[in-house]
Amino acid sequence: MNRKFLKRILQLAIIVMVAASLIFVVSVILNGINKSFHSKDDKNPTAAPDVNPTGIAGDPTEAGESETPEATQAQNTPEPTQEPQLITYKDVSMLAAGDVMVYESMWVSAKQYGGDRYDFSELTKYVSEIIKDADVAVFNLETNCAGEEIGYSAYPLFNSPDNIITTMKDAGFDVALFANNHTYDKGHRGLIRTQEILAQNNLKVIGARTSESAKSYGVFEFGGVRFGMMNFCYEDGPEDKMTDRTCKYLNWNRLDDQDIPLVDTFNRTRLDDFYTEAASRIAEMKAQGADLIVLFMHWGSEYEEAANSEQKTIAKKMCDLGVDVLVGGHSHTVEPTEKVVSSDGSRKMLCFYSLGNYTSAQNRATFKAGTEFAWLTENELMAKFVVRKYSTGETIVLNAQYYPCWMHRHTVDERLVFNVVPLEKALASDDSKARYGLLESSFGVDHATTAYRYIVNLVKSGIEDFNSSVVLPYEAGDPRLAPGY
Repeated sequence: MNRKFLKRILQLAIIVMVAASLIFVVSVILNGINKSFHSKDDKNPTAAPDVNPTGIAGDPTEAGESETPEATQAQNTPEPTQEPQLITYKDVSMLAAGDVMVYESMWVSAKQYGGDRYDFSELTKYVSEIIKDADVAVFNLETNCAGEEIGYSAYPLFNSPDNIITTMKDAGFDVALFANNHTYDKGHRGLIRTQEILAQNNLKVIGARTSESAKSYGVFEFGGVRFGMMNFCYEDGPEDKMTDRTCKYLNWNRLDDQDIPLVDTFNRTRLDDFYTEAASRIAEMKAQGADLIVLFMHWGSEYEEAANSEQKTIAKKMCDLGVDVLVGGHSHTVEPTEKVVSSDGSRKMLCFYSLGNYTSAQNRATFKAGTEFAWLTENELMAKFVVRKYSTGETIVLNAQYYPCWMHRHTVDERLVFNVVPLEKALASDDSKARYGLLESSFGVDHATTAYRYIVNLVKSGIEDFNSSVVLPYEAGDPRLAPGY
């Protein structure tokens, strides 16, 4: 083997060794880079799944594929903390009073007090503060204001000075009910003119209207709550006429044909017709956005201490149809309050069967001696309930309240004085007894105390039963809740 050949072999071996060394160095460098890259992935605890976790077609992560660094980073970014959605609410109260009637002794006293006008303000001076504290207040006007020129009159056909309406407005009332058995005491004139005087005093009228183009019921907003309100009275006339669909009687007065559609009534011989009409009106008012339905009923039997079977039957049906609160009158006595539950148990209704008189001369001195129910006509009730409306649209009757009252008819300087007395306030202390006029008669304190105990015993358990059954849609203390909206 010559020297030249050996030299070439040696050079080739050197080249191979150098090339191998270079290859080794390059592979080490590349391996380090690869490890460095994957070490970043190892610090991310979220690994690419073997299958699509969402099950949504088109998900960019397919089975067996690793996520891109951008996708991994998006998954690791925490969602921003969202504040709970604020739910606001407002509470709106409605107060209802009983029958406003005016007897001769009352308008004579009002004229003596007012001098050149009939001033009935003594009637309500002790209760005005309670009335005005409510967001909306309602009373039943059980008389006509047909004008002085046809003569004022009392039972059995009432016609009173216009200022009785002004007094109710000044006391804080907003709505007058005018479907009762005395609505037509002075015929067409009394029906229409009374409503005109109510309108002049900016009082809304429920239960009657002046023409067929007007509405006797509807949805009225007070304090942001939309109340659907309607008022019905029983028809009362000759027995052989009660089944005659062509005529209508109130207090045995036959309505003129033109006036038949102007007063909202129900016929006891055709209750199904009444239920159909009530259901239609409820549906209409709810479609117009009513948050709750309040029904005012002139019904029952006079001078009774409890609701009769017909009242119970009607109340149950009204609850079934969607009425939330029912307020009754006509008996001239206070009747119990109760929670009425629908036939299927799905809803409840607050029911005041009768609030009794509100302004009246009926008392133990004006009935024949020995009349057992006479003292009951002095007892009165102002009913109040609070409605809560949430910004979500949910509306509930939050609670019921009541104010036992008593009509104090007494003599001051040879003039008869009539005061509606709020009993809880008046009986609170000796000073309040004097402040609310109970010491102005020898019997004031005793009769007021008896009335208070009687009324509380009659209505308290029903009020408490209803209030304890109220279920709030949101628990107290919920961080989302805030008053007002």
